[in-house]
Amino acid sequence: MQFHPISLKDRELVLRYQDIQEMPLSDFNFTNLWIWRFAREICLAQVEDCLIIRTQYPNQEPYYFFPLGENVNQALEIMLQKIPNLYFKSLNAKEAQLLAQNYGFKTFANRDRFDYVYSIAELIALGGRKYHKKKNHLNKFLQTYPQFCFEEVNASNQEELLQTYQRWYEANPNQDEALLAEKRGIESIVQDFATLSQGGDLFSLKGGILRVDGEIIAFSFAEAISNQSIVVHIEKANTQYLGAFQAINQQFLSHLWGEYLWANREEDLGIEGLRKAKLSYQPIHLLEKYEAKR
Repeated sequence: MQFHPISLKDRELVLRYQDIQEMPLSDFNFTNLWIWRFAREICLAQVEDCLIIRTQYPNQEPYYFFPLGENVNQALEIMLQKIPNLYFKSLNAKEAQLLAQNYGFKTFANRDRFDYVYSIAELIALGGRKYHKKKNHLNKFLQTYPQFCFEEVNASNQEELLQTYQRWYEANPNQDEALLAEKRGIESIVQDFATLSQGGDLFSLKGGILRVDGEIIAFSFAEAISNQSIVVHIEKANTQYLGAFQAINQQFLSHLWGEYLWANREEDLGIEGLRKAKLSYQPIHLLEKYEAKR
């Protein structure tokens, strides 16, 4: 197996495998891989007409995603022959069961990596008691900033968006390696937006911006991963504007994704505050992810 670091030229390759396989999990789409390549090494290889994705954090052992393609069993056999201490992450239940039953892997669910899935219609409407607090925050924003406007990310506003986010980053007192990696990933998808937004409805990145008095105060990026589901990669807001997060979430979905059913807002990574925030939006369900070791 010959692995190579992921590059923008690999987008069509990854999309080809995405297109032939049902993958509701957030991990496998190209944009996700492209964003997080600054936090960890991400490499690709093709084996038996399957795509193998290898990931490695600094000073840690590499792990792999389940082969994507038609000849999964043949690809797994080669991986078992070639890779010592083979370790899989981001498996669905069926894949974990196959590895346990056919290849003797020990499997376990990792709650920190479960994907949160929401009803887009509910996130737009924010109706009922369970969304009472969110609706209050949104209404406060709408009442305080009636002059706000929404626009799509495009060539005319990309540089302004980068400059705005740079100021937010510099003002953040909690800068660390993870935040820097995220910043570089966000800058990358803005700079590469022309390529990442190609391809029609499926797997094409879309971005949205909220402005108040002409100033960017929030933005978000997402893409469709099926004809029913989207994955939200990035959502950022200036917290000086009360309700800005609720507003960008609602406006982004309403303007660009209203015809879809489900929004996958990815995992919480075991971060307490992030888990609390994701649960507060009342997920319809969590997509379980498993890991497997021999």
